[in-house]
Amino acid sequence: MNAREVRLELRARVDLGDYAADAAWSPDGRQLVVAGGQGALLWIDVTAPDTGAQRFGEHWGGALALAWQGGGRLLASSGQDGEVRLWDMHNREARILHASAQWSECLAFASHGRLLAVGTGRSLQVFDSSGKLREQLPPQAGVITALAWRAKMSELAAVGNGGMRLCRFEPQLLVREFALQGACLTASFSPDGRVLASGTQDGAVQYWNIAAATQSQLRGYGSKVALTSWNSGSRYLATAADQHIVVWDFAGAGPQDRAPLELAAHTARLTQLAFQPQGLLLAAGARDRRVTLWRMAQPQQPLDACLLGDEVALLRWSNDGRQLGAADRNGVLSLYALSP
Repeated sequence: MNAREVRLELRARVDLGDYAADAAWSPDGRQLVVAGGQGALLWIDVTAPDTGAQRFGEHWGGALALAWQGGGRLLASSGQDGEVRLWDMHNREARILHASAQWSECLAFASHGRLLAVGTGRSLQVFDSSGKLREQLPPQAGVITALAWRAKMSELAAVGNGGMRLCRFEPQLLVREFALQGACLTASFSPDGRVLASGTQDGAVQYWNIAAATQSQLRGYGSKVALTSWNSGSRYLATAADQHIVVWDFAGAGPQDRAPLELAAHTARLTQLAFQPQGLLLAAGARDRRVTLWRMAQPQQPLDACLLGDEVALLRWSNDGRQLGAADRNGVLSLYALSP
C-alpha cells in the first residue's frame, strides 16, 4: 500500500450504549472488545459489524482496562469492582485472578504471551498464562500509572510518581530502579527495546537508554505530556501536550540537538495518539472531534481527517495496522479500514 495516498475508509458505526474506557483487538483483527465506562464488556464482530456490540460480561461500577494476549485466546479485564479477570475468548468464560479494594488500572501482556502484568495502586503482580501468580513485587514509591513490556523479552517497565522500575522475570527476577522527581504518566518502549520514554506531569518527556542505563529529558512543553507513541521502526517518538503533536527523531545521535517535527491540525486538546503497529502512519484524535492521519515524510498536513460525533475518546489500531477503531464520548464506535 502506498502510504502517500492512503485514506481512512469508514466501514461501519456501532452504538456501544456506553463510554469506551478501553478497547483491544483480537490478534487476527476479526474482533474488537470494548470496556464500557458503566461496566459492560462488549465484543464486536468486525467482519459483520451490523450485528452490533454484544455483551459478554460486566464489571460492577465500571470497566477500566483490557489486554489481549498476543497471538492467543486470552483477554484480561479489570474494573471498579476491584477484580482482574482472565477470559478465554473462545468460550467467553472467565476466572478471577485478583480481587482488591483498590482498582487495577494497568494491564499488559508480554509480547510472547506468557506473562501478564497487573498494576494496582503501588503494587505490581505478574501472572503466567495459566493464571498462576508468578511474582508479587514490593510496593513502588508511588502509584503505578503505566506499564510497558520490552519487545520479545520478559522485561517490564512500571512508571509512576517517583520514577521507573525495570523488572526482568526470566531466567530470574532482576529489578532496577530509576528515580525521578515528579510523576511519570506514560510508558512506551521503542519496538527495538533500546529506549523507554515517558511523558511527565511537569511538561517534559523523560527517556531512558536501557543498555547504557542513562536518562535524559526533552523539555519545552506548555503542559503535562499525557500521550507518547513510537513508530514501528523505533525512529520517531510522537508526543502530545494540549493541541500540539511533537515528534522527536531518535535516529543516529538522538533528538537532543534536533528541533522536533510539529504537526498542526487540531484546535483543541489531543486525547489520543497512536502509530501503526506495523507501518508508517500516525493517528491522532482530539476534543475538536477530529481524527487525523499523518505520515512523517509529509508533516505539513494530514493525509486524511475524519469527524466524529463528539470528542475522540479512544483510538486503537488492529495488530496488522490496516484497521482503526475510533470511539467518541457519546459511545459511538467508528470502524475504519485503510484504503488507497
